[in-house]
Amino acid sequence: MDPERGFGSGMGHTSSSIDSQQQKQSSTRARSYSHSLPHINGAAISHPFSSSTVANAAAQAQPSSGGSSFSSSKPGLKINMHKYSHHIEQYSRSISVRAKRFFRSNFLIRNNAGHTRRVRFSLLIPAVVVMLWLVYVVNSLLFRLVFGTKEAREAVQRHTIDRGNLTALDLRPTEGAGMATAILLSWQRMESLQMIVTHLCTHDMFKEIMIWNNNVKVHIEEKMFSCPKVRVYNSPANLFFVARYMACAMASSPYCYFQDDDWMIHHLRAFYANFLRFPHLLHTDTRSDVWSMTNWQWCFFEDAVNMHACFSWLGTGAWTTRDSVIKFLKQSTVTEMDPIEFAYGDMYYSTFLNQVPYQLENHLEELEDESTGFSKGASGKNRNKEHMHIAAQKLWDALVRKDPEFEREELHPTYLERDVRSPCDDDRCLIISNKHPFPDVRMFKYRPYIDVSVNEAIHRQFEDPYRYINNPFSFAVDNSDYTAYKSTRPIVTGDYIGVDMLLNVNRKIEFRLLFQMGDSWINNIGVEIAGPDAVYRKFPVEIICKDVKNDRYRGKVSAANQRAFLNQPLESQVFDIRDPSKEDKSHRYDDEDDEDRFPAAIYSYYEDFGYRRQCKFTVNAHGTGFRFMRLVSGRDERFPYVVYDLGWKVV
Repeated sequence: MDPERGFGSGMGHTSSSIDSQQQKQSSTRARSYSHSLPHINGAAISHPFSSSTVANAAAQAQPSSGGSSFSSSKPGLKINMHKYSHHIEQYSRSISVRAKRFFRSNFLIRNNAGHTRRVRFSLLIPAVVVMLWLVYVVNSLLFRLVFGTKEAREAVQRHTIDRGNLTALDLRPTEGAGMATAILLSWQRMESLQMIVTHLCTHDMFKEIMIWNNNVKVHIEEKMFSCPKVRVYNSPANLFFVARYMACAMASSPYCYFQDDDWMIHHLRAFYANFLRFPHLLHTDTRSDVWSMTNWQWCFFEDAVNMHACFSWLGTGAWTTRDSVIKFLKQSTVTEMDPIEFAYGDMYYSTFLNQVPYQLENHLEELEDESTGFSKGASGKNRNKEHMHIAAQKLWDALVRKDPEFEREELHPTYLERDVRSPCDDDRCLIISNKHPFPDVRMFKYRPYIDVSVNEAIHRQFEDPYRYINNPFSFAVDNSDYTAYKSTRPIVTGDYIGVDMLLNVNRKIEFRLLFQMGDSWINNIGVEIAGPDAVYRKFPVEIICKDVKNDRYRGKVSAANQRAFLNQPLESQVFDIRDPSKEDKSHRYDDEDDEDRFPAAIYSYYEDFGYRRQCKFTVNAHGTGFRFMRLVSGRDERFPYVVYDLGWKVV
């Protein structure tokens, strides 16, 4: 390369007269730099980016037998490359000159008079970019106008449920109207509080909505809310959680509903309908991850002292009786709770009842707010666990000394006898099942010296709840064919899954079941129905089934392989408890051409395949009606429940 001509001189092109002035300036600049090229280990470099020079420098910089290393000269090479980076600029200028010459010689416009004009790319390219941008914007606006926003499309997919003709009968119970008071604690989320009040005001079970304002710097008035049920109490001091119990004790209704001001609870009617069946039990509502904590890791059992308690949050929705709250206030006295413990009443209430709360699991909407929740962050969680531990210790002491203020008998239905799991997405039903996600928690014996964190670790080590958290009961009634409830254990004789209609229905109802299991299950189930008394009787039905394609499936497992895997003989089938999301699928056998064999060892029942089974049947209990319907398994299976939808509609 000739340093007098700069970069690109060896490309076989000759500069035109148009660029002569620019070439002179470039050659002058290159000449001035060519006399001060660097040296590495005594070797002069003719050009910092020539291939021969870099190769020679690298060869000379290799470690010698004396132990010298290339790392000592590498920083110097970087500095020299940075110092002479002007050569890169010169190279780019040369490329630009040649690009301009190419377009001048190839992109000319000739008009009718024979004159030629050059295309002005400085104007054309920005114009094209602007046009493409306008096309994108217009298409995006048209798409939104036709299909709506992403949030709107998801909302339509989730909340549009075909329940058939409900004009003659709105299948929502009215039992228990005006028998409850909603207790809301307020701190500084006024906008969220107004949204919650508007939502609660539409439900007829609430006689009053009591707002307890714990923030002394904020004054709230009833006229701020467009609801005649609202009553406001501006507390002279921040009483923290115990304020909700004091408000409930002052209520005129027999039942109280607790909720914080940063959550929106959408399934109040179904929630309340189950509470009315068992009002002696605290009912709470939460997500699957917290459900796994309050029903597995935060439980305290010891039969020797009649201890059978679990901790449960109340801020995401809780139903209880006013009498239970008054009893708790008495318990705080006999256990000598100090003012701090009394203020953190939520950490003690569910445990002091000495009954496992009847907890439902479903999707919760957390209202967005800039303020930080009281229990958020590591410090908040550690503080809560500390008080949960103290509550369990105080309950233990009270049971040991047989304090009459504490319940010793485990009330029915016990946690093993309960079958209501989750509300349906439109708040018109509940999914029921006697299939418990976790082992019997009674196998762990509580001791007062074991704190909550250790208790969590012990339970997780025995069984990690992630499988249930990822596939909870609510996924079978969430109005989506792409999420599924998947049980953590195989189906056995007597297991059932079904629906609570919330009230006695004297209509013809068509049920739809979408699942991914072996045909042996649907061929051996029995359909049973019951009225409000929950006394079941067999009901003969005709079940019609067909295969339905999963349009979101992108795998390569053929329909024949899938059916062969799901319908293996009972004696050869092995229940695979692996979660495919945690498996390495690089070894998967997905050959669609080979239909004669299937790799049972590497398929999982927890994996979504290309086809599902859809079955429909009709229940028409004319005259007597029914409230509960369940599908009872007639034999042991080697696969779990995999139910994508359990829906119904009036026909």
